[in-house]
Amino acid sequence: MSFKARQFLAAVLVVSLLIQMHIAASSYAARGTKIAFTCLGVDGNRDICVMDGDGGNEVRLTDNPGFDAEPSWSPDGNRIAFNRGHHIYVMDSDGQNLMQLSERFTDREPSWSPDGEKIAFNRFTALKHQVWVMDADGGNQIQLTQWGSNYNPAWSPDGVRIAFVSAKRHAEPEIYAMDSDGGNQVRLTHDLRTKDRPSWSPDGQWIAYDDSFAGWLSQISVVAADGSGRTKRLTDNPPTKWFPAWSPDGNTIAYVAWEDKIASTIELMTTDGNHLKQLSEDGTWCLDLDWFDPTAWSVSPARNFVTMWGKIKRPTSGR
Repeated sequence: MSFKARQFLAAVLVVSLLIQMHIAASSYAARGTKIAFTCLGVDGNRDICVMDGDGGNEVRLTDNPGFDAEPSWSPDGNRIAFNRGHHIYVMDSDGQNLMQLSERFTDREPSWSPDGEKIAFNRFTALKHQVWVMDADGGNQIQLTQWGSNYNPAWSPDGVRIAFVSAKRHAEPEIYAMDSDGGNQVRLTHDLRTKDRPSWSPDGQWIAYDDSFAGWLSQISVVAADGSGRTKRLTDNPPTKWFPAWSPDGNTIAYVAWEDKIASTIELMTTDGNHLKQLSEDGTWCLDLDWFDPTAWSVSPARNFVTMWGKIKRPTSGR
């Protein structure tokens, strides 16, 4: 192949990638996706906010002097569960009809099941965190994990499994997955980095999470959900990146970029780690992300991905 031909081919590939990145970054505005997140006011108070999937139309849903955080959409998008002062609450998606679900002053990190019937959550009891599950109305509360310290539950798209973080079983917290009844607990990650905040890909094959070494400069990685131990680090440069949230169609991952004493903004990247755009405004403080797509909740999550998804099909081993 001639030099000019190689130049032309390289240019075509670059243009193709830019087009795919533009499609991935802009597709949500037309489809009405929403992102719920924790927003911090000027007084340092934490509330629940919602914005469009392209970063527009930000609305603050709560205005509580206490602590509101960790929102989780119901599958139909009508309600949002969240942590208020270490109790699990639920409200309508417009902030109305607030209802407290849990009475214990140790409950947080709600995660709504894909069928809308259950909410998994983290309860601190006997000096340890454990994963529990309850009905969506707060009833029938059942403990799923029994030993170690376990937290940050995340339902698989089919509702069959729950990913979670397990600490004090190993040198560092690791990502695990278990059946929705607490059985068949499987360790997925195997290294000396601190793991947190798992988020499933819509096809159920991968779990994104943030990791750090000795608590320094958290970045975003993914691990195969099949227990093979295959991992891939998606980001590896400042600033700190955490709170990954896989988009409903699997094309992108939203996350929080945190710069000490400046801001924490919501950013968007492709599934191989290429930065796409900043969603929240400069100078804002954001945490805890969760997506909702009105066209996705009632259909199979395993839909057509853009071509760049192939780059993550064969990640290197993390063992």
